[in-house]
Amino acid sequence: MIQELIEQLESTWEVDTGFFYKLRQGIFDRNLNNEFLNLLKTISFEDDEMISSRVVSLLWYIPLFMEWQKERVGKTMGIEEYNMLKQNIENELERILGVP
Repeated sequence: MIQELIEQLESTWEVDTGFFYKLRQGIFDRNLNNEFLNLLKTISFEDDEMISSRVVSLLWYIPLFMEWQKERVGKTMGIEEYNMLKQNIENELERILGVP
């Protein structure tokens, strides 16, 4: 199950087809965003469960990466809308990884 999750998360970074690759190109693909958000909603870990370091590495970087793409994406969509969609993803990441 963890390997499948890793593969799904890695696919979001894939060249040409991944949500985050497209974001880096200044393209906000709403369908890929929805698919990614739905993937995040399926992820949960028990409070005392160890999380694969690869899963963590694929998740923790997302808020930073999305912030760095704001100007690129802002040329094709409103910044406020982008911020709202980014916040939806950050909310799921907080649910998954928790807060200090």
